[in-house]
Amino acid sequence: MNDQQDKSRQALRFARTISGSRVWLAAGRRVAILGDEFRIFGYIADSCLGQEAHWRRRTGEVRDALEQRMLQEQGARLEQALESAITEITAYLEACRAEGLEPNLRKLREFWSCGDLDLGSVGKGLAQSLHDLRARQRQRDLAEQIGRSLKLSDYPDTFPARRRARKLIAVLGPTNSGKTHDAFERLVTASSGVYLGPLRLLALEAFTRLNEEFGVSASLITGEERRIVEGSRVTASTIEMLDPGTEIDVAVIDEIQMLSDPDRGWAWTQAVVGANAREVWLVGALSAEPAIVALAARLGLPLEIRRKARKHPLSVGQPLANDAAGALRRARPGDAFIVFSRRDALNLRDDLLALGKSVACIYGALSPEVREREAHRFAGGDADILVATDAIGMGLNLPIQRVVFTAVQKYDGTPRDTLSPSLLQQIGGRAGRFGHQEEEGLVVGLTPAEHKVVTSLMKAPQPPLETMGFQITPGSAYLEQLADMSGDTRLEALLSLFQLHADCGDCFFRPHVPEEQLARAGQLDRMKKLSLHLKHVFSMAPMAAQNETIDGVWRGWAYAANQGKSIRLDFLPDSPRRASLEEAETTVRLLAAYRWFAYRLPELFVDLELADMHLAPWISVVDGHLRSRYRQGVGGGRKGVPSWYWPVRH
Repeated sequence: MNDQQDKSRQALRFARTISGSRVWLAAGRRVAILGDEFRIFGYIADSCLGQEAHWRRRTGEVRDALEQRMLQEQGARLEQALESAITEITAYLEACRAEGLEPNLRKLREFWSCGDLDLGSVGKGLAQSLHDLRARQRQRDLAEQIGRSLKLSDYPDTFPARRRARKLIAVLGPTNSGKTHDAFERLVTASSGVYLGPLRLLALEAFTRLNEEFGVSASLITGEERRIVEGSRVTASTIEMLDPGTEIDVAVIDEIQMLSDPDRGWAWTQAVVGANAREVWLVGALSAEPAIVALAARLGLPLEIRRKARKHPLSVGQPLANDAAGALRRARPGDAFIVFSRRDALNLRDDLLALGKSVACIYGALSPEVREREAHRFAGGDADILVATDAIGMGLNLPIQRVVFTAVQKYDGTPRDTLSPSLLQQIGGRAGRFGHQEEEGLVVGLTPAEHKVVTSLMKAPQPPLETMGFQITPGSAYLEQLADMSGDTRLEALLSLFQLHADCGDCFFRPHVPEEQLARAGQLDRMKKLSLHLKHVFSMAPMAAQNETIDGVWRGWAYAANQGKSIRLDFLPDSPRRASLEEAETTVRLLAAYRWFAYRLPELFVDLELADMHLAPWISVVDGHLRSRYRQGVGGGRKGVPSWYWPVRH
């Protein structure tokens, strides 16, 4: 035996330890590894002296005797296991140093010395630790590579528009100031142009007005619909349908204040940066001016700002009555009653019908075609009163004389909170639309409780939009680039990589992944045969996950696509005539979603013509329910307080 071996053996110590409610005979010694000193102390599976509770009841003599017997039987194996563990720990630490890995030595030092170490499993544990450290190192390396490659400051350079001379023209003002009218007049004189709006309904309204009111030959392109007019030089479109590759003369981007929208702001960022037009008109609220100025400066584009004043007077009137039930008896033609859910809209509609009123009804779950029909009923005088959610806040040009807020709080998936000044003013501004009413527009609360809040918010200044943090969402090109760098085709992982590691630079642009898209990505990744392209398309589908029926159909389509099957139009109820309003609404939304998919994946969604054919009858069913005088709501509430009324809570 040489001196080193002798010192090692002399340093060896045996002692009892407690781990996992058992008492063990353990072996340990101090050892120098790579210039650092460690104490390695552990047991083996065969060195158990018994359960801790039993051990404590034994006398000292019995304990000593059991320990000596265990030492005789297992001492050599314990020593051998300890030496093997030291060899494995040494190899682990050497590998970490060689590869630049950074294990948590403080935690490891404590674990190796505390007596909880199973010497027989050291190698397996260290192998897993080395694997995890290498994986984390690969993640860090990948993050650095992504940061170097995906610089959000370079986002504008990814668009062809960057390579041509452009000018921004911001037309800003309150509702009823003629902003959109000015933009449409410019499209009349443009050699080619596009209108980009936030809703299919607004795109449809723009399409109709350009063709019928302004005499411009225009086409309509939304995610779910194509109406291509031969020889048209203007297209009305939803904002997500921007075509950055086609050069045009004029682009009109409506509701520009939605740059700050937490879910869809990325589409306005993309439009401002990527609209391939000589003139880009930005139409919206005055509060958007700081953001527009910042974008123009960042893009190096000339900016002209035209501020507009309201063309028709608007004032705050008086509450309708002291209580909600009594207020309805004071409803008059030209009133728009504002609620904030489908349920409340239908219940209020029923209560007004019961008083002998004629009512049109507009809420978000309705298709654009039905909303347009209801709007025409009100505008044409077939319905005296309009019941609507904040779906009328954007765009709809209606002859509203008085806006009545039945509530001043809105539920957005979080506890009800008071409306923002910008939203309340946008909705209230629909009263007294220029060209429709000679009298001034009025904005009121249903009762004194709501009216007090309405009065305050109508006077409140709208907060200006932020001048940085504009959203960018990853398109197909970014995802393919990330897949190439990471070797990973899991959509959830790629979206997370973009969100976590894209270089934000000065944070003028920031990465954004919608929560619903990220949740769907996880579901789609479990379908192993779906390509990244298919997963991306399915993750972006406009199908509300919170609706169980619609979400179930979406999952069924994804499963069929995973199996390579054609997706047929097999979800329709047997007969439109027997369908309830809710069933008809859902069917119309599913037909719209099918058409959305069919335009993007025609090889899978093969029944587009059939979907087009079925759409009109189902729209008529929804329209028929809303035109009827039968109850469509669920009722409820309590005596004197109708179910649609949410009293202000102080």
